[in-house]
Amino acid sequence: MLQNLWYVVAESRHVRAEPIAVRLLGQEFALFRNAAGEAVLLSDVCIHRGGSLSAGRLIGGEIECPYHGWRFGSDGRCTRIPSDPGARIPDRARVDAYPVVERYGWAWAFIGDLSESDRPPLPALDWVLDPSFRVLWGYYDWSSGTNWERVMENGLDFAHAPFVHGSAFGDRDRPQIDAFEVVRDDWSGQATMVMHPPPMKGLWAMVGGRERVPVEAVTRFHMSGPCVTLMLRPRGSWCVNLVNAHVPIDETTTRTWWIQGRNFMRGAWADRNSRRRNTRIFEQDDVILRKVRPEHVPESWREEVSVRSDALQVEFRKHLHALEGRGWKIDSTRIERELRSRSACAVPCPARRTWSSWVLPPIPLRTSDAITHRSFHDERETEHAEGSR
Repeated sequence: MLQNLWYVVAESRHVRAEPIAVRLLGQEFALFRNAAGEAVLLSDVCIHRGGSLSAGRLIGGEIECPYHGWRFGSDGRCTRIPSDPGARIPDRARVDAYPVVERYGWAWAFIGDLSESDRPPLPALDWVLDPSFRVLWGYYDWSSGTNWERVMENGLDFAHAPFVHGSAFGDRDRPQIDAFEVVRDDWSGQATMVMHPPPMKGLWAMVGGRERVPVEAVTRFHMSGPCVTLMLRPRGSWCVNLVNAHVPIDETTTRTWWIQGRNFMRGAWADRNSRRRNTRIFEQDDVILRKVRPEHVPESWREEVSVRSDALQVEFRKHLHALEGRGWKIDSTRIERELRSRSACAVPCPARRTWSSWVLPPIPLRTSDAITHRSFHDERETEHAEGSR
């Protein structure tokens, strides 16, 4: 799991003036709207006696701890200590507060301490705002034991479609993946592929016909979210857009926030069918991913065999390893071994760069990954060469 990235924490419409408990990156947070209507995300641990702020209430746009009534503003600073009303509030009486941006119907939180100019961009999802698309929102909770890295890679993997999703898209009789090129930048990678699905069924067949038509698919990953986007053109001018933000609740728990848009069958009468199809795809993947071992993406390419059709997943791993090499990887093993139940910690927020006095220590990070990953590029090139023989 990585700090210093944007993560989806809720649908905007669900963020209200009552605190919501949010678990993310193995840590607890409190999400609410302040008096100005702005979405606010704070560390959930009260620095007085460890009470849960998300279990409290909002008073005048500030969150009140249910244990002793200490109140905290949107910037995380304590504003009221009921038991000592005349005393000066200690400078250390503050919790971490994280930047929140509301866009595309989601509340995105930046979980890290980078200054605004150094933060990664959000993915561009302008189709969500296009009135020609019928747009749906939802989420899917994966089975226990499913790590976000494997879920991300699964969304970039078209070779599994004929065998896992043959009833929806993909054809076991035509499993080959035509050559494609990966286009990359600092935060994302993209590829355009051609799929050969089976004939349409059900409602889609009634409207679009049963003819077998090759489908262009544009797939992209973006490390903010972290997101996988998919654009499909199943028939003529028909277009389906899908974005899945795969959020690590902890090392073995993943929630996918999804948005789907279609420019055909735009009536509400077709929504149930679209949701059902989308959920069915998740369920089919879930059956496979909950049994994949190891649960995490291996740290060395030599622990798996990759071929040319895996190029987009390989590019995702390169981005992942690069961010880990910056020292952004959370050391969950150390947290479990040394801190669990004995000491709370917090992902540092941007204010820690200008304010030095804090109660909770920063979450421990792994710092040795850069050495582990030195030879990945050479190993990848070697295996791809072997795969082309």
